[in-house]
Amino acid sequence: MADHSEHPKSDDMVSSHLLRLRNQERVEMIMSFYRGLKLFRDLSRQAQPAKRGLHYDAVDRLIETELRQVKDSCHRLFGESRRSEADRLLQAIFDMYFGVLFHILLKAKENLRLRENYNVQRLEKLLEDLRGMKQASDLPPGVRQLFARLAVEFARDSEELEGEMGGARFMFNQLEKLFNRVIQVYDDNPTIIRSLYCQKDFFAALFPGQGIDRLFARIYQRNGPAEAYFFLGFDFLRSGHIVEAQEAFAQAVKTGRQRRVPPKRIRDLYNRYRDQMLASQSGPGDSALAFRLRLREAEDCSPLRSLVGDQVNNHAAG
Repeated sequence: MADHSEHPKSDDMVSSHLLRLRNQERVEMIMSFYRGLKLFRDLSRQAQPAKRGLHYDAVDRLIETELRQVKDSCHRLFGESRRSEADRLLQAIFDMYFGVLFHILLKAKENLRLRENYNVQRLEKLLEDLRGMKQASDLPPGVRQLFARLAVEFARDSEELEGEMGGARFMFNQLEKLFNRVIQVYDDNPTIIRSLYCQKDFFAALFPGQGIDRLFARIYQRNGPAEAYFFLGFDFLRSGHIVEAQEAFAQAVKTGRQRRVPPKRIRDLYNRYRDQMLASQSGPGDSALAFRLRLREAEDCSPLRSLVGDQVNNHAAG
């Protein structure tokens, strides 16, 4: 029987220090995956045979700077997960599939090293020069056959490289979809959602025209980015960042309308997060009072004023 005593406890059972470290590793894993995805796509555009712009150093940097972090972290975090059985299965599939991709890219890197370090065309030219100078007889027996064999092997490796990069492109596309599903378990983790939001410029470059909304739409599948922004808005409000909260609330309403989320669902979604946050801030003390004052200030301004109406404002004042 497996000994689960070494497995980490769930988030609500660990110290704040260990939770910070755990969340930090999760964020680093997520960002390394998406930085690796962007870098890989940039490199794969250079991998066409006519361009021959793919280089060993670039693939080595991709593997060692970004993808190794993902491989090591997901193997450790997912292997010790205490999530539901369905989530654990998805995590295990991602861990295994990513490991296969990592191995394929390692092979591609070595093929690039051989191609760059051993110039078959140079050898072929030397051989032709010797033949033209009638010095081929100076070569030991079998050299021509050896060179012919080398040329065949290098051609095969070049074909394998193209196949490996094509396979890696397919796998990365599939892994992105799976990864978006896997990280849905962090939809209630403010540290992770905030950290992703702070990288919105990076996601704007990665997903032109969609940006961070594309990722939020995968994490919050029912209500899309609007839910992410409401979640962020209340977390900013809780921590006293009123300007950032108002920006997030405005983005929630904007994206909800753009994606044609029914107004009643937007209102219900806002009220659900509002009620949850008020319940968590219901104790006595200055912090609870300060939160209510910040909430009233936010709801007195657009767009929340038009969204929630006088009934919510009166509730906040009470």
